[in-house]
Amino acid sequence: MAAPEAAVPSVLPYVTWSSLTIAAVPADAWPQVFGSMQALKGHVQEYPGCQKLEAFVQVEDGGVRVHCYTTWHTPQQLEVFLERGYTFERMLADVAELGAERTYVMEKIF
Repeated sequence: MAAPEAAVPSVLPYVTWSSLTIAAVPADAWPQVFGSMQALKGHVQEYPGCQKLEAFVQVEDGGVRVHCYTTWHTPQQLEVFLERGYTFERMLADVAELGAERTYVMEKIF
């Protein structure tokens, strides 16, 4: 999977920077992934500049689709996290040998 584009400073007066990673998790892997996501949330929110990690799920045939967001004070903090931090995508590979479908880098405007 190609790395997401680096965040760049915004022309808007106030924004925060976010990442979104989307993954499909099979039903049999979901209990392990869910438990690991709880630990991941606590871990990632300790990173300098992290405002929050949120996850939204939708039940699908045979599993769960996860949308995992992180929000950061600066684009540089987000970039460092994506390059070297323990991301949702890295956790999926470690815990369930799964890959993410895609990661987006976005500006959160409200």
